[in-house]
Amino acid sequence: MFELLENLRETYETATLVVFGAFGLGILFGIIAEISKYCMRAAVAEWATPLQDDTPARYRTGLIGFAVLAALIGTQAIHYTGLIDLSQSIYWSVPIRPLPLIVGGLLFGIGMVLTGGCVSRLLVLAASGNARAVVTLLVTGITAYATLRGILALPRIELENLIASEVTPASLFADNASLISVFFGLVVALAIAVILTTRGRGFGRAALPGIAIGLLVVLGWFITGVVGLDDFDPTQLTSLSFVAPIAESVQYLMIFTGDTIRFSIALVGGVLVGAFVSAAISGRFRFHGFVNERSVLRYLSGAVLMGFGGVTALGCTVGQGVTGLSTVAPSSLISLAAILVGSFVTMKLQTARRPKGDATSKLIPAE
Repeated sequence: MFELLENLRETYETATLVVFGAFGLGILFGIIAEISKYCMRAAVAEWATPLQDDTPARYRTGLIGFAVLAALIGTQAIHYTGLIDLSQSIYWSVPIRPLPLIVGGLLFGIGMVLTGGCVSRLLVLAASGNARAVVTLLVTGITAYATLRGILALPRIELENLIASEVTPASLFADNASLISVFFGLVVALAIAVILTTRGRGFGRAALPGIAIGLLVVLGWFITGVVGLDDFDPTQLTSLSFVAPIAESVQYLMIFTGDTIRFSIALVGGVLVGAFVSAAISGRFRFHGFVNERSVLRYLSGAVLMGFGGVTALGCTVGQGVTGLSTVAPSSLISLAAILVGSFVTMKLQTARRPKGDATSKLIPAE
């Protein structure tokens, strides 16, 4: 494999190899996510509302559990063999500041309930003909970019500075090496506990696609950390994540001639292509629009919350919920917990406001 990589480097630039790798990674994720209907919002809904369709009990919850477990084991394996250095990733290098992680996570969780799906699911739906998802993603991307470098960066920075901290996971683990074992064990225990809640035929159905998504996270680390290793033009060590990449993709579309395609943009493009091909071949491609004017406001509000919350929390349900957890970063545990609380409470409030006898199963799929 490494000999093949060296041969490719003689013909192509490192940046080109990373872009093609990211595009292929996105295609695989798009196909698997479209077929399996991977979505953490739907997993939360399995706990917040009773299932009333033919979906196996807690099937999507099982998907998450298997994905986290596979990503964790694979990521730690390539880290300790020296293929990648997690201290170079955002998850280990950014200071642990609980307040923005909690606030951002809560807002993202609320937003993904209002929009009917997490960002990765909305990408798949957009490629499957869902106009609501397309509009939601555009607003999410614009808001995320404004939070990264625009006017919304001001409240984000103020929030980060309210309780300042310069302690990073990298320094925390270096000062106390046994802590990484503690967090590793904690994430393993949580993943296994989640997997065991998947009952009936859902357990078997969730295993293969869940593990596959987890391994794609490992592949993402390999692409940026090994394929992208270049002393003169290094690639930022990262893997699957979708809030900031959506923002960068929107920017790329607007200033194409003045921008350069990179891992994040190629990843988003690959997901759209993979999901479209999967939906088209299977006959699941369908055009969907907004139901009414009120639903437009709900989707737009949710998109803004996801854009601001995802950047402030340093990731989405995939970026923090799977990729981040694979690094055993404390920040990811805090952020994910806040996302789950925000989405769960919002769903409970939605359910409480529904008339008696109204179907609650609509809260589960993001279609």
